[in-house]
Amino acid sequence: MASASPILPSQSFTENSNTAYTYKFDQAQTGSFVLDFTFSFTGKVGNNDFLGVWFGNEGNNKAYEGPNFGFKANCNENGTCANDLFVRTGGSGGHFLPNSDLKEGVTYHLFAHLYKSTVNGVYDRFDMWLNPTAEEMQSLTGADATAREASSIKSFNTIGIRTANLNDVELHVNAAEVPEPSSVALLGLALAGLALSRRKRA
Repeated sequence: MASASPILPSQSFTENSNTAYTYKFDQAQTGSFVLDFTFSFTGKVGNNDFLGVWFGNEGNNKAYEGPNFGFKANCNENGTCANDLFVRTGGSGGHFLPNSDLKEGVTYHLFAHLYKSTVNGVYDRFDMWLNPTAEEMQSLTGADATAREASSIKSFNTIGIRTANLNDVELHVNAAEVPEPSSVALLGLALAGLALSRRKRA
């Protein structure tokens, strides 16, 4: 079983930023990578409220446009939101998880796997699960959404968090390293007790 110490204590973010949080590795990472965390929110979600976890490289001002996944509220004029979770290998489009219609006060389990289809290629596979089973987490099967477009990176040395458009809502993330699936050697990341918030300004 893989293990790691938490790299981030509980925090609150009150400003929208492409680099609301960053963590830099000692050396470039080229292998498969999983993130496992719970997500919830309190308050009123608005259209395009956004929290994304991205993979990139230090010194690139647009690293947040690399592989990323997370929460992007898709709400209509009546305030009804649907398919609020996304995964993408780059850009601003992406693949949205069906039936990821998130509700206030409910805790959701998110699991994501970034990897390559060829060892020496770019990252071009990004799978994401909502409330995965133990079997799915161990076998890395049954993803709820998958991005298969080629990214622009073969390696990364930084993981970051981007926040945008957050008003009247508080987002909570508690991420931790997961047991290593038996099917592939993975590098895990512990982001323990992470809390992200944006409150309406007076």
